[in-house]
Amino acid sequence: MTRRGALRVGATALAVGAAGNALAACGGATDALTTSSPGGKPKRGGELRVSTITGGTAETLDPGLVLTTPDGLRTYAIFDRLFETYDDVKTLHPGLATSAESNKDATVWTLHLRKGVTWHDGKPFGADDVVWTINAWSSPESYANQFVVGLVDFKRVRKRDDLTVEVPLLVPVAEFPSLLTFYNMGIVQNGAGKHSFAKPVGTGPFKYQSFNPGQQSLFVANRDYWDAPYPYVDKLLIDSSFTDESARLNALLSGATDVLSLAPPTEAKQYEAGGQLKLLRSQSPVTMIISMRMDQGPFADVRVRQAMRLAADRPALVEGALDGMGQVANDLIGEGCDYFAADLVRPHDPEKAKSLLKEAGMEGMSFDLPTSNAAPGYVESATLFAAQAQEAGFDIKVQNGPAATYFGLDYATRPIGQDQCLCCPSLTQQYRTFFVPEGAYNTTHWGTQKPGGKAASKLISEAVAAVDPKLAAELWREVQTQQFEEGGQLGWGTNDSLDLIAPNVEGLKAGPGPTLNNWRLLTGWIA
Repeated sequence: MTRRGALRVGATALAVGAAGNALAACGGATDALTTSSPGGKPKRGGELRVSTITGGTAETLDPGLVLTTPDGLRTYAIFDRLFETYDDVKTLHPGLATSAESNKDATVWTLHLRKGVTWHDGKPFGADDVVWTINAWSSPESYANQFVVGLVDFKRVRKRDDLTVEVPLLVPVAEFPSLLTFYNMGIVQNGAGKHSFAKPVGTGPFKYQSFNPGQQSLFVANRDYWDAPYPYVDKLLIDSSFTDESARLNALLSGATDVLSLAPPTEAKQYEAGGQLKLLRSQSPVTMIISMRMDQGPFADVRVRQAMRLAADRPALVEGALDGMGQVANDLIGEGCDYFAADLVRPHDPEKAKSLLKEAGMEGMSFDLPTSNAAPGYVESATLFAAQAQEAGFDIKVQNGPAATYFGLDYATRPIGQDQCLCCPSLTQQYRTFFVPEGAYNTTHWGTQKPGGKAASKLISEAVAAVDPKLAAELWREVQTQQFEEGGQLGWGTNDSLDLIAPNVEGLKAGPGPTLNNWRLLTGWIA
């Protein structure tokens, strides 16, 4: 997708503002690396069993509270979003909305909804459901709130007719529809509240049958699904009882499960050339990050942050922490997006890093780096980077803790930690998430630092608002240059999307999303 003309959304043109602004795109997937298991003509029937590391008793069926992979797998099965991203993550595909258009300055967006969709209970889907859902996002209790707070004028969102919704904004957002693809943006039925998610009703490809948090959930095919011929299987089982990767792999090898989502690189490497299991692999723009808090503490000095970035031997990190199943990154997130500054490249220069530390009066700087197996490659990359950084004069003590608490209450306030960027279809989505004060994952506290915080946030807002392609290119370049020179993210590599599947599972495709082509289990079938 580009801003140069009408945006194509699947087979449907997504009209945008009078200035011709189209959605920026993010992906990074390479056809040569993207693998799938098409397997001939699809068959209906059977049960698809998917294994994932547990989210514990906090697992949910509420799309507004998705935090973990099992939450995502389940809610993507039950609920649809207005727009979807998959395959290359460059294209917004029509979901419950078929198109969107803005006024000239992108302060009012109009959503045109899909006709003929029914809820799992037989009720017709329409504008009332979308208005209700968007207004639910106004609550801080919804994780979706973090992505649209300060943007949507919730009080003025209105139904124009049964299949048209008008969304006024508080500020211009040239790529607003790209924000509606977040995993927390599942559309719920008009009137749905907390009580509704004990036995949720959605419009998605599968219907709820049972749910045991931290153990397993069972869904049955929605044979009235609007996106025919999906789904193929009769039943979908999500097994989230696993706490150990070895146990998951053994379950797949023994035939106790069919799909191992988010495979660790070490396990995926074993089946790269085929064998008893099939590997689905695709390049991904999801960047592995060491995040430094820059508004206070030891990383408030830009020279220390620059030294950290120069200390990283990125190719060695990709090879050592990801078994080579990834690509080198250079601190900026949003790889593959329109306007992404791919030419900004960070060298490995420990001598320069040592010089910067001395200049900052921080020679021999010592600190703890918390890590866990919360995501593949975290522990390995923390350990390897700590060894690399010794050459630059850092003394880093890696603290390996439990995955269950790694993203706990202190996650956003730590002086340093590990993270991954989201798989987003626009720089707008990336920067609104990571680099504004109210951003959901602003762990560097960009925009709150002194001096320059307000100015940095203002620049991002100007780039987000730009509907003219030339101006947008200039502003996004300035935003990324500032982030490259002063920011608190050490993004050392992108980890490939890796999933292992049984030999009789067909139809699933690798994708640059979080797992299984952005949780698209509806395409799978049993040979």
